[in-house]
Amino acid sequence: MCSAQPSRTNPLNNSAADIDTGRATFRIYCAPCHGIGAAGGSGPDLTLGVYEVGDSDEDLFEVIQDGVNGTEMSGFGERMNDNTIWRILAYVRSVARRDAPVLTGDVTRGESIYQEKGGCAGCHRIAGTGGRLGPNLSRIGRTLSFARLQEALVEPSKNIAKGFDTITVVERDGEAVRGRQMSIDNFSVQLMDSREEIHSYLRDEVRSVEQEPKSLMPSYEGMLSGSEIDDVLAYLVSLRGDQ
Repeated sequence: MCSAQPSRTNPLNNSAADIDTGRATFRIYCAPCHGIGAAGGSGPDLTLGVYEVGDSDEDLFEVIQDGVNGTEMSGFGERMNDNTIWRILAYVRSVARRDAPVLTGDVTRGESIYQEKGGCAGCHRIAGTGGRLGPNLSRIGRTLSFARLQEALVEPSKNIAKGFDTITVVERDGEAVRGRQMSIDNFSVQLMDSREEIHSYLRDEVRSVEQEPKSLMPSYEGMLSGSEIDDVLAYLVSLRGDQ
């Protein structure tokens, strides 16, 4: 019987020189998606210290080398040697925060507010349950920092998740249909409305098409009390897809 092979760990000593070299490479190849300081952009916040693909050195090495199927994360194995990848990993580890935010909210109360008063499940899915108009939140505690989650609740239009832009189409009879932009080009447009119905149009058959720099999600500032927002934040931070 074969014994299990031990997981690979970074063979470099993670010296200041390794981290600096990794930082420089990261800024060229990774920062366009993950941000200059790795705090997230169109790609996940890497300063959280937990990752969707797994938390071991080997998991992270393989993602940088091979990419992630079905996502915008492409592999860099053909452009980088192993040591270059390990140095990027050394940098990513160096910016991972050790000071987790102090959560004052209650997870159980937050889940109840999410489901009931907040009405969040009407637009967001968690573990296969909920709406599809907004982003899937099953692992949101791994992909967004506490600060970004807080911002999303009170200023949802400040950083709209990629693929969830808002669009309004005015049909020839004057009826306006507003929803999540699914696709758009010079000839056609497709959107999902609040009932999750898909509408497809040819652009020359409608009065107008307007793309809006505004989220469909409302701000919960004023809709929820400060303590209720803290509870929802505690619940969202707990969503790591571990189940």
